[in-house]
Amino acid sequence: MCRGFITSSRYRAGEVRENSSPCNGFSMTVLGRAPVLCPFAGVCVALIAQDLGVSLPLLPLLSVLSAGALILCWTVDRSPGYWAFFGGIMAITALASLVICRRVPISTTFLPQEYGKWKGYIVSERSWGGRRAALVKTPKGIFLAKVSPRKELVAGQKVEMEGRILSLPHSDKGSFREDLYWRARGFVGEIMPARLTVVGRCSWFHVARWRNLISKSILLTLPSRTRAYLLAAWTGMKDPELKSFHERWGTSHLLAVSGFHVAIFAGGISLLLRRSKGHVWGTSLFLWLYVFLTGAAASAVRAALMMQIALLGHVRGRPVRPLNSVSLAGLLLLLWRPWWFWDLGWRLSVLAAYIIAAALERNLTRGWLLSVGPLIWGTTLPLVATIFGSVPLAGLLINPIAGPVFGFLYPFASLMALPALAGIPGGRWVAYGAEGLFILWEYVADFLATLVPWRATWNPLWDILAFGMLPMITGRALSLSWKRTMSVALSWQLFSILLWR
Repeated sequence: MCRGFITSSRYRAGEVRENSSPCNGFSMTVLGRAPVLCPFAGVCVALIAQDLGVSLPLLPLLSVLSAGALILCWTVDRSPGYWAFFGGIMAITALASLVICRRVPISTTFLPQEYGKWKGYIVSERSWGGRRAALVKTPKGIFLAKVSPRKELVAGQKVEMEGRILSLPHSDKGSFREDLYWRARGFVGEIMPARLTVVGRCSWFHVARWRNLISKSILLTLPSRTRAYLLAAWTGMKDPELKSFHERWGTSHLLAVSGFHVAIFAGGISLLLRRSKGHVWGTSLFLWLYVFLTGAAASAVRAALMMQIALLGHVRGRPVRPLNSVSLAGLLLLLWRPWWFWDLGWRLSVLAAYIIAAALERNLTRGWLLSVGPLIWGTTLPLVATIFGSVPLAGLLINPIAGPVFGFLYPFASLMALPALAGIPGGRWVAYGAEGLFILWEYVADFLATLVPWRATWNPLWDILAFGMLPMITGRALSLSWKRTMSVALSWQLFSILLWR
């Protein structure tokens, strides 16, 4: 269903009418198949260099050199118009890297240690160590307030605060950097509240009010497992016990609102509205409402952008280039909020989507279909193991099964939950149909996890292998020869070894 939603049958190989794009003459190159990939990769290199201390004037040059090297590595012909298009892409790369990198050192509208009184409202809240972390939107921006767990704060409440504004906590030690984590979520500073008082509720026009209403309805009406899964899928809230289960199985991505959930939701809405004249615009509206209702996580926004690109392509009668769509979505997110580059969720989402897009570029042949799961696991392993120490090998066995299972369970559980949420007598008993299936899945997943009880720990070799897998995946997606693909992949691996040393 998801693949059909992204690439309609009218755009399959052999049925696409060539458009007048200047890159059609070199459709076997990266500029013809995924031109935005080059600026996106150049910007990523510039952000890495900036994090290492390279000065701002040199960053556009580094991004241009990196993007140019990618183009030359993945080019097999140079038809008329090639060099003009090449120059345009280099100019876009330099401009994008300069704009994004200049925004990374955050500017604020408050003085250090400023003390005062502010009004705002709670956008969301979550546990943070032994305290509660509340996201408070004020006229000065979005601030972090860490309060006692005994303080009852919920999304949608209006608050008045009095206290001192601090810079976000910064640490150069360890793999987790708290300041970048909060900046990626839109925060500009931390408030140390001397007083925090709830003064009312937001109007119904605020998404936070609706998220609180839906989560409260789910908590009060549904049985435990159905409640926990639908809270994750509908509002982005994760049950701690369920989260620990999925961490053990290597399937944590099923609880984080991502492209998987967005594709299911968008596919369902598109199916319901397929006979209406404005089904594309209706699908777009409900798609973005869902994303913001669930908290607008980086993975969800990236997936929604790709869906929107596909919908607009459908309206204009243009084919969808999956690799180009992933790159464009990633670049737009960095233009909006550069700190997402250091967010683990953003990186995992972009990598997974990139590999799936590479498979779709080749029409999802049997070889690609079988290799997508292991490739995603291998390329994301270094990132996850760096943060959490190790990754369960059981994920390799469980994930190929979990995807189709939850592709059915989430829509089924949502339908079974509607009678209870609507207050229909006996509706809770209907929801037990989904409850039993979720419990059955836990028994199956536990059994499969016992077959593969080992965990993979971080090792620099994983980084080197992942660094070589990405150009290999890209080369084969662009239909380049194995000789060229492997030579580029091995060159990149050698470069990564030199960097690591």
